[in-house]
Amino acid sequence: MAAGKPRLMFDTNAVSAFLKGLSPRLDAWVRKQRCCLSSIVVAEIRYDLEKLPQASSLKSLAEETIETLEILPWSEACTRIYGRLRADLERNGKPLAAMDLLIASHALSEGCALVTADQAFGNVAELSLEAW
Repeated sequence: MAAGKPRLMFDTNAVSAFLKGLSPRLDAWVRKQRCCLSSIVVAEIRYDLEKLPQASSLKSLAEETIETLEILPWSEACTRIYGRLRADLERNGKPLAAMDLLIASHALSEGCALVTADQAFGNVAELSLEAW
């Protein structure tokens, strides 16, 4: 990774867009190995693939992509950020969906910018976002 460049954590919709070839920007980030995945995102991708048993070529591409990218485990540091973040968002009347909250907490704990097209993440003021 180039000095000074933040690491990018893809959310589930960014991985899906990458697999579908929807964004040259995502392709470039993967080629430059500037990105990583939360283990939470990997779980969501594998769940989505299980719902599509006929999509064997998509499954193969997804597994190849998962193997190529660094997968970060959800850690004790994530739990601390999660607790604070969930309470703050609920107090402000802007809760996130359960999995999105886990992903946002993970990106914050790792100091990663989150790559997403989901505007709900904009409710997390301290989260750095990158559009694909």
